Amino acid sequence: MKPHPTEITKEIQKFSFFKHFDPNLILQISTLLEVFEFQPGEIVLSEGQRNTKLYFIRSGSAEVLLSGESVATLTSPGDVIGEMSVATEGPVATTIRATSTLSCFVLDSENFKHVPQKERDHFLALLYKLFSAVLSERLTKTNEKARLFEIVNREVHQAQLNLEKISQKNVLVVESDKKQLMLAKLAVGGTGVNLDATSQTTEAEALLKIKKYDVIIADEKHLDFLKKLHGEKNPSSLVLVTGKDVATNFDTYKKGQFVDTVISIDSTDRAFTIRSILTTLTKVLTQDLFGFEKYLSWGVDIQSRSIQSSLDRPKLRGEMVEYFTKLGIRTTFLERCNTVTEELLMNAVYDAPIDRHGQSLYNNLSRKTPVNLEPKHHGTLRYGSDGVFLAVSVTDPFGALTKDIIFKYLETCYHGKPESVESEKGGAGRGLHQIIENSDLTIFNVRKGIKTEVICLFYIESFRKEGTPSFHYFFA
Repeated sequence: MKPHPTEITKEIQKFSFFKHFDPNLILQISTLLEVFEFQPGEIVLSEGQRNTKLYFIRSGSAEVLLSGESVATLTSPGDVIGEMSVATEGPVATTIRATSTLSCFVLDSENFKHVPQKERDHFLALLYKLFSAVLSERLTKTNEKARLFEIVNREVHQAQLNLEKISQKNVLVVESDKKQLMLAKLAVGGTGVNLDATSQTTEAEALLKIKKYDVIIADEKHLDFLKKLHGEKNPSSLVLVTGKDVATNFDTYKKGQFVDTVISIDSTDRAFTIRSILTTLTKVLTQDLFGFEKYLSWGVDIQSRSIQSSLDRPKLRGEMVEYFTKLGIRTTFLERCNTVTEELLMNAVYDAPIDRHGQSLYNNLSRKTPVNLEPKHHGTLRYGSDGVFLAVSVTDPFGALTKDIIFKYLETCYHGKPESVESEKGGAGRGLHQIIENSDLTIFNVRKGIKTEVICLFYIESFRKEGTPSFHYFFA
C-alpha cells in the first residue's frame, strides 16, 4: 500500500538528494512517487535498456553488475539508482539486481515536464550534480579495483612460476561446472604441469586406466568418485573442492573427511579461484604446506613473534594491533583479527601441547591459570598485510590437530550436537567456531606429530562483497 504524500515527504526529506529542495516541491514530488518492491535476485534495471525513472532505496540492498561482475553495492536509504541514464538520456550502463527484498520510491522524470520551468531547472541541476558525484566515486573505486587487479595478476604470475619448478607432474580435474574447468585450465596452463580435465566420471575412469596422476581434484558432486579412489588405495593425492559457506557445506565436508586436502571456492571470484588452485597444487605437489605468504603478494613485510607463555597474550595482540594500525587498517577489521588471534594464542598455549604419549598437558586447566611453555614447545605468531588481505597465523610444534577434532567442534557449533569432545582434545581445537566465523578464510595446515599452523585471512578491500566464512585444510 502506497503511503500518504505527507508520510512520503517526511521520509524523503531525509534523503541527501532532496535536502535542498523547497518543501512545497518535495510535497509535490511525493504525489508523483510510486512504491516498487523487488525480490532477491530480481533485476531493477538491465544494461542497455532505456530508462526515465529514478529509484530511491527505502530499505534493502542491491548490487551493480558490469558485464556480469559485481562492482558495487547499494545499501543506504536514499541511495539513487538510474540517475546516469536519466541525466544522459542514454542507455543504462550497468545492471542493477536486488540482493535482498528491496523497497524503492520511483520517480519517472517524464512527470517533471509538468513542473514549472524554474523548479524543473532546479531539479535537473541537482540531478547533474548527483551524476557528477556518483561518477567521481565510481571512477575512484574503478581505479582502486584496477590497482588490486594488477596486484592479483602479479600474484598469479608468481604462483605459476612456482609451479613451473615442479613441472612434469600429472593432474586430473573432475569438475561438473564447465566454467570452473576453464578456470583450472587457465590456472595451470603454461606451468609445465600436465593437466587433464573432464566433467564426467566415466571419462575420468578411462583416463586413469592409461595414465597415473600425482593429484586428482574433484568437486563435491564427484565425492563418490573420490571415495572409490580412496577405497582402492589410489596413490594420487586427492583434493576435494566445495562451495565456500561452512554452514551450508558442513555435511559435504564431513562426508569427505577421508580426503587430506579440502579447499572451498567462490565461483564468482575468478581471480582468487585461480590463485587457490595454483597455491593448492604447489602445496600438495611439493608437500610444502606452511606459511601464509603463499596467499599474499610477493615481498610483503611479515612480523613474527615467539609464543612462550599464556601471560604473553595481551602484549602479543597489542603489538599486532599497533602494527596494523600504523598500516592504516580499519578498526572493524582489527576487532575481528584481535578476537581470532586471542583464540589462536589460547589454542597454542593450552590445547596444542601434548606429551610423548599424545596426552594433553594443559587443556584441563582454567584459561586463567598461567602456563609457561618449555622452549621446545614455543609457538609462533605471524602477521602481515599486502593491501588486499590481512593475514595472521599461529604455529605450534606438535601437529596434533586432526580432522576429527575439527569436525566434532564444528558440528557442536553449527548443528548443536550436545556431546562433549573434552576427552579427545589435542591440537588447536578450542575456539574453532570463533576463528572461522570471524575470518573470511581459515586454512589449517598439519604435518602429524611435527607442526600445526592455522592461517586466518581477512579481505580489506573497501568494495568487497559481504561473504560467508570458509576454510581449507591440508593434512600431510
